[in-house]
This record gives sequence, C-alpha cells and structure tokens, in this order.
Amino acid sequence: MHTAARPDDVLLDIQALDVAYGKAQVVHGLSLQVRKGEFVVILGRNGAGKSSLLHAVSGLIPKQAGQVHFKGQDISNATPRHIVRQGLVQVLEGHRVFHHLSVQDNLLIGTYANAPAGDRSKLDAIYAMFPELADRKQQMASRLSGGQQQILAVAQGVIAEPALLILDEPSSGLAPLVIDRILDVASQLCTQGMSILLVEQLVDKALRHAHYAYLMETGRIAGAGFADDLRDSDLLQRVYLGGHGPAKTEAA
Repeated sequence: MHTAARPDDVLLDIQALDVAYGKAQVVHGLSLQVRKGEFVVILGRNGAGKSSLLHAVSGLIPKQAGQVHFKGQDISNATPRHIVRQGLVQVLEGHRVFHHLSVQDNLLIGTYANAPAGDRSKLDAIYAMFPELADRKQQMASRLSGGQQQILAVAQGVIAEPALLILDEPSSGLAPLVIDRILDVASQLCTQGMSILLVEQLVDKALRHAHYAYLMETGRIAGAGFADDLRDSDLLQRVYLGGHGPAKTEAA
C-alpha cells in the first residue's frame, strides 16, 4: 500500500478483494492502490492470480468479497460497460482484436465508450503514436502479425482516453522489440497523465518502466515497493523466482 498517498491522489483503490472460481479461491484479501499518473506493475509467477485480479477489477468476473473504488466511486458491482465509461479500460491478454474488421474499424470501436457513433477525430493522434497502424489502416486485422495485433489492441485501449489503462501480459509471445515498443508507449502515456496498471512476466523490462510494483504469490500481495528498490531485492528473488536464478528478461 502507498502509505504516503493522499486520498485525492488515489485513482484505483482495491480493498480486501476475494475472487473465486467455484470453490477454488484464487485471490485472497488483496489490497492495492494506483495513483493518478502512476505506472504500477504487478509481478508474480504463473498461477499467482494476477489476471483473475484484473478481470475482477474490470467487472469481467464476479467478486466474492471486498471493494473496488475508482475515482472515489464504488465500482465493486458495476458492469464492464459502466466501468469502461468511467475511464477504466483493460487490454486483455492474447492479441484480442476483431479479426474480421479493418485496423481503422477496430480503432473506431475503441471510441464507442464515450461516443456511441464512433469518433474519427481521435484517429490522427493514434496514427501519430502508432505509425505502424497508419500504414495498415484499411488492412484486415486478421492479416496483421501477432505483434501488430497486440499493438492494435493497445491502441484500441488508448483511443478511449482512459484515466487508467490496464495491460494484461502484453509481452505474451512477442518479439523483444515489440515488447519494448508497447512499454515505451505506456511510459509516454503515463508522462501525459494516464495511469498504467501492468501485469507482466518480464521482470526487468517491467521494473525499468514502472514507478511502483506489487509482488503476488498464491493470490496474495507478498510485497510491494518502488520499482528501483525492488529490482535487485531479496524479496523479488524469493517471491517471483523462489530464490533461484535471474529474473526473466526475454519473451518466451
């Protein structure tokens, strides 16, 4: 928890959250915060409950207990549509785009949260930020490479102009250059005032970009701290790596 955070600085506030699939509880009494304009990363081994946490925050799966506040409002029982309209957007893991639509139509879908008819006025800014998409605006998303599809998925989240952009494992299956591209864009957005909450397996890359980090282990927060302090810490070695070997630095 950010002990120095003022109440008006806190954008996302998760308190004592429990999440379960049937009888299997996967998140246990978890609490964390993301402040305005902050880049926060959640680290943990596979099966730690990271994606389940994000899905619960975004309203994609039910919460068993606990509360989630966003911009000071209780969104614990809100629908995903309402949560997106409040300015919390999650980019799901796995290059989730509409394959049968063009790149530009995928981007226009991202504007529907605040403009039901689609808002073309934002396209130029997005193409400037993602020039690789500008060159392919009329191409079907199905014809993009995996890396290009992931960039499109991130751009689709960015064009909604969220207060908080959640990125779930954006590096999955991608080349290092694409991963760096996505994380650099996220850092740029953060300097412009957008908050970022990232779940990532690539420890070194994530900590180089983040301000603050939470370490998850078996559905619980096992530790937290400023990213620079955690990079070479014994806590990171114990929680994330079980005390063995170097941090993961390359895409699988």
